[in-house]
Amino acid sequence: MTYSDSGPPVMSPNGWLEVITKEYLDTFVRGGGSALKIVTPRDELAREAVTHGLAASGGNLGYLVVRVDAAQTRIHMMDQLFFTIAAQVPWRQLSQHVVATLARDAGFAVPDDDGAPLLERLAAANNLDPSSILLELRPVIAERVFKYRRLSRDFRVAMTQLCLAELTGGADGEIRIQTILAWLDGSNNRVSAVRQYGIFNRITRTNARHLFESLLHWLRRAGYPGLLLVLDAARLTVARNPRDGAQYYSKPAVIDAYELLRQFIDATDRMHGCLIVVVPDVAFLEEDQAPRSRGIGQYDALKFRVIDEVRDRRLANPMASLVRLSSLTGGGAE
Repeated sequence: MTYSDSGPPVMSPNGWLEVITKEYLDTFVRGGGSALKIVTPRDELAREAVTHGLAASGGNLGYLVVRVDAAQTRIHMMDQLFFTIAAQVPWRQLSQHVVATLARDAGFAVPDDDGAPLLERLAAANNLDPSSILLELRPVIAERVFKYRRLSRDFRVAMTQLCLAELTGGADGEIRIQTILAWLDGSNNRVSAVRQYGIFNRITRTNARHLFESLLHWLRRAGYPGLLLVLDAARLTVARNPRDGAQYYSKPAVIDAYELLRQFIDATDRMHGCLIVVVPDVAFLEEDQAPRSRGIGQYDALKFRVIDEVRDRRLANPMASLVRLSSLTGGGAE
């Protein structure tokens, strides 16, 4: 840990990463827990170190690592956040893994992927007619995916369709896959495109959180220990619109973004296997309520959930919800 002669104590990025990897990624989150952490770098070197370090640690431990930049995604809107996350999810790989696992559980030998549709490979490896395998696996997918009640209904339907399409392959299967993926990542969110597959709702700010929570369950079912979401929120505290083509947040939009983070904190008991790390600018730490401030003091509902009311003046707590980082200290975890 690190010490500070003046002001709140800070940690080095490496010191914080060491603790968060050991105490969260390698244990708590892998076991199904979830948490949201806010780390505020005091300099760009610390920002780069923590974001790259998180990606490396999460990847080495098998997590799906997703990065979202508030300058490119309107993070105050849950549907837009979900679309950006969904665009980075290997949906086909997940559904292929689930179907292969179900086939093994049903007693079938599952050969390596040689590019042919899974159904054809299963038929050849088990010396059976493809129709007989399909006849047996369809109800298994219905029972283990469509009836998996931890997933929201639309998400269950979408994953069932992806699994069936990956199993059967062919031109029709490919069209079905691409249509479902476009619905998930928002590139074509019209209900008319997916209605034929049993999906009757657009992804909106109202239901996107349920889909996100469903994704966490689906990732663990598909073999991942969980999701590591690195959210670069530095853009939130830009007070004047620089008109540089990136996303600009009005004051109400900033409050909406803080409310979204507050909702994530309060929903950790419903999320499984997820670590969200928010990396704002140092201006986020402003606790006053001045008109031009964009800091945490503008929204008490979030502030009171992450600010330590009692803290050591010299010793940083790496387990805290809000941690300050600096590359100028050589301190690490003790």
